[in-house]
Amino acid sequence: MIDITAKLNSRLVGQSLIQTERSEYDWGFRFAGEVFLRVACPWRILCNGRVAFGDCDHAQQFRLPEPVNGAMQSDRLLCNKAIQQVIIRGDSGDLTIKFTDQTSLEILNTSSSYEGWELGDGAGLHVIATGGGELAIWTG
Repeated sequence: MIDITAKLNSRLVGQSLIQTERSEYDWGFRFAGEVFLRVACPWRILCNGRVAFGDCDHAQQFRLPEPVNGAMQSDRLLCNKAIQQVIIRGDSGDLTIKFTDQTSLEILNTSSSYEGWELGDGAGLHVIATGGGELAIWTG
């Protein structure tokens, strides 16, 4: 059995986020080296141990001059920061990507039936957090 956390850490540590994209039903995170992360469940960004942005903040006004653009906020908080560690919770399939400057992207796999997130490393490794917290992993 492949040690997925070790494999992801060997591939992602040192990489940085290039761009966040919002589509109708999910979010996309593109990293250097053709790494991608598609997220269809709740997620948040922590900075210095506090929630700096959550996916549900996207398009909210919050007494601001204009609604919050989640992709821009994510890019502002994560771009140009190197990945230090990738952690996958074995019981739930939650994914945490730790960056420099005490910043983390947390993906919360919350469904017992729907796929929460999907990550591809650009070199053939593909991981999907399935409903209930199991992981589907393949290399090719």
